[in-house]
Amino acid sequence: MERELTGKVALVTGAARGLGRAIALEMAARGADVIVNDVPDMAEVAAETVAAAQALGVKARFYPAFVNDEEQVNRMAAEVGQVDILVNNAGVNRDGTMRKSSKADWDLVIDVNLTGTFNCLKAFTPAMRERRWGRVINIASYVGRTGVFGTPYYAASKAGVIGLTKEVAVEMARYGVTVNALAPGYIMTDMMMGYPEEQKAKITASIPVGYWAKPEDIAYWAGVLASPRAHYMTGAVIDCNGGVYM
Repeated sequence: MERELTGKVALVTGAARGLGRAIALEMAARGADVIVNDVPDMAEVAAETVAAAQALGVKARFYPAFVNDEEQVNRMAAEVGQVDILVNNAGVNRDGTMRKSSKADWDLVIDVNLTGTFNCLKAFTPAMRERRWGRVINIASYVGRTGVFGTPYYAASKAGVIGLTKEVAVEMARYGVTVNALAPGYIMTDMMMGYPEEQKAKITASIPVGYWAKPEDIAYWAGVLASPRAHYMTGAVIDCNGGVYM
């Protein structure tokens, strides 16, 4: 793989495991130094991601912070220094329907998925604007593009991420900073693999390509968007979902 990101620094939120880990390693494989962000309790798991990135010949470190805490995010931005590539991946989910919905679950999912993305954009994009170069990749979901039963909090949060992506893309375009989103479908992560087998079988049957994505399948597209050659794509949403939303 061409190491076209050599000399760049990528910060990936929620990167201790799952999709975030795969994205961090994709950036490292392309030559970027990596800052692995996750919550403090994930330090031991994050250390494995850091070691895997370092094995690819780049610098890597763990920075613990809750993205939904503005003060912690601002401190992280001040302490880590230059960030050229920001991947807003941190997210949570709670299932439910409107009839059985919970305001506490709503607050949690919106706070982490949407407000967390906002906090990181606000903290890291000003320096990108000053340097007149940057890549922002927000992880949305196909659920934010179409209705999926039992996901009111998650759908709203990811639709919000898509809207925020487009607005910030307009603001940043003239400064050489691109802002795009990925909208994955079903991925083989711990969060998704915890579903009952019967439910997973039904989901698989609903995917036109016939199988779930590996985290690396989605991470590839994050690498594409981070490329210096991706300078003419901004405000876009890449639907990497196996055909569940077209």
